[in-house]
Amino acid sequence: MIRPTRTTGGVAALALALTAVAILIDNPAAALAAGSLAIFLFWRAWRFSRDFQALAASLVIEREVDRTILRQGTEVHVRVRVDLAVPPGMEIRVRDIPPAVAVGDAPPSPPQKTVAYTIRLMAPGKTAFEGVVLEASDEYFSHDLVIRRPTAPSLRVFPVGTAETSGEKEAGVRDGEVDRRSTLEGPSVRGFRLYQVGDGPGRIDWKISARRGTLYVRELTGLEAGAPLVAVDIPTREGSDPEVFARYSMIVCDAVEGAIESRVGCSLLVIAGGEVLRFLPWTHDVGKALSTLGGLAPVEPRAPLYRSPGPAILAARARLPGREGGGEGTYIARLGGVLAAFAAESTSPFAVTVGKALDRVEASEIHLYTLLNQSDTSHLLQVAHQAKIRGMRVVLRAPVGSPVIIPGVDVVEAI
Repeated sequence: MIRPTRTTGGVAALALALTAVAILIDNPAAALAAGSLAIFLFWRAWRFSRDFQALAASLVIEREVDRTILRQGTEVHVRVRVDLAVPPGMEIRVRDIPPAVAVGDAPPSPPQKTVAYTIRLMAPGKTAFEGVVLEASDEYFSHDLVIRRPTAPSLRVFPVGTAETSGEKEAGVRDGEVDRRSTLEGPSVRGFRLYQVGDGPGRIDWKISARRGTLYVRELTGLEAGAPLVAVDIPTREGSDPEVFARYSMIVCDAVEGAIESRVGCSLLVIAGGEVLRFLPWTHDVGKALSTLGGLAPVEPRAPLYRSPGPAILAARARLPGREGGGEGTYIARLGGVLAAFAAESTSPFAVTVGKALDRVEASEIHLYTLLNQSDTSHLLQVAHQAKIRGMRVVLRAPVGSPVIIPGVDVVEAI
């Protein structure tokens, strides 16, 4: 329904006032002015309605998604562009309508400009975008119209833990894939998208590509596949700058809050040296997560480890200059024998505790936040090691220019 603006209301009030004056004092000029204003408003309403119909008829929607076959709960990145003929003097706003099972809102799209947004599909099945909301206004009237014409692309969402299948059986073979993950396996498949130049041939899913007549590639599970695990390393009190720690705490809290709001849950592990201070398994309660982080401050090193990083690192050290020659192989062999003999009796309670915490979460990535302001980083080595033996991807978040290198880290990002 067409809605009048404040300008139209003022003109209508003036027309009514002139009508009252014409009736009270029998003034033909006032009656003529009131009638002229009324005719003007009816003409503007007719003109606005005509222009709006032409505007809606010229609407062209171009929408792209990064993949059309995906798993339940996976994020979908959408790019939408709206082209239409805008009449003079009219302001236009177009808002995309995501699928009914999607979580997330689309921002207004100015005409002839591309807008990107992200949604998450929470229910399995076939779904599609529901159209757009066209909002138009001029100086006198405004109107909103929901245009529910069929718009591509359609999306197919599969429940978590199931695989893409056509629902048909051929030659007695079930057409499906099992999405199972063992302890030492890499990431599973979280969705499929069209092949792009530069994609490795090993990621092509030939079954789906043959069925659909075009190449599709697998997208592996990452942080979007499950609740992320955020590990926070509390620095020692010696040499800690209060301003640096305050900024560090703010970064960690923002990361935890963002992970919960955008990825439906988060697990939290707080460590200090060789000690686990707090552990919060999966939660989607921002208040509970922030209360877990609340009250944290630099601590005294109560349980330093100063442990050997492991056979692989020691073997690399054995190849440093000064170890060349015929004795290198003998040295490495003896070193390996000594480590193997004491491995069973050299377990770390900290590593065992961290391993039990990692076993309770269903995360494919661990984000390790640390200031790296202490000489003993063996606890970080053990966290990374426990994550790697469980097939998890390790992302280290540390200050810029940190000279310490943590073996097993896949990505280093500055904070």
